[in-house]
Amino acid sequence: MRLLEPASEDEVVSSFLRAEIDSDRYGEKLRRLLARDGRQSSVLHHPDLASESENRYRRQLLDEHRAYERREEMFGGFPRQIDWFRAALEVEEILDILYINWDWWLALSGGSRSPRDAARRIRDGMCPDVTAEGLESVARKFRPGSTPELIAVTTPVRAPVVVVEGHVRLTAYALFPQCLPPETEILLGLSEEITRWWAY
Repeated sequence: MRLLEPASEDEVVSSFLRAEIDSDRYGEKLRRLLARDGRQSSVLHHPDLASESENRYRRQLLDEHRAYERREEMFGGFPRQIDWFRAALEVEEILDILYINWDWWLALSGGSRSPRDAARRIRDGMCPDVTAEGLESVARKFRPGSTPELIAVTTPVRAPVVVVEGHVRLTAYALFPQCLPPETEILLGLSEEITRWWAY
């Protein structure tokens, strides 16, 4: 794992929303909120991170969508003091990232929270609602710079690393690791207080 350069919280918020607007599960809700506010999807797909008004709007949107600013729901206990970085991880390091401590991902991985275990269980037919074929296109869409970065957090000693956004992509990468380059850039948050986050 190599820390490349500091990243801003605005970059993290932007990347989170850019990934979720294109997701089957959350995209419709975000599109409704954008339409209500008279905003185009470009504010998420092509963010202007130099615009304070855009950044403020995205924070407000993520708070309404996922209670981010309030530190509730998914973000209950998530620390406010986090040092964010762009980091480069090798393939094995990407596949070592753990899922959040939530029922669905626990069940998919057989309790380990490991995407490697989830991939094995999926290939063995132990997860009837998920198939390798259904996730292959997700893995093959990976393009550095055009695919939203995985967002993950860890302690200052850098273990364990837990994904915040990108669970489906992480599962697809575990199923088809050949789709990843030798190193993948992610957004990584370091905090001594991250263990207070319920999902860590």
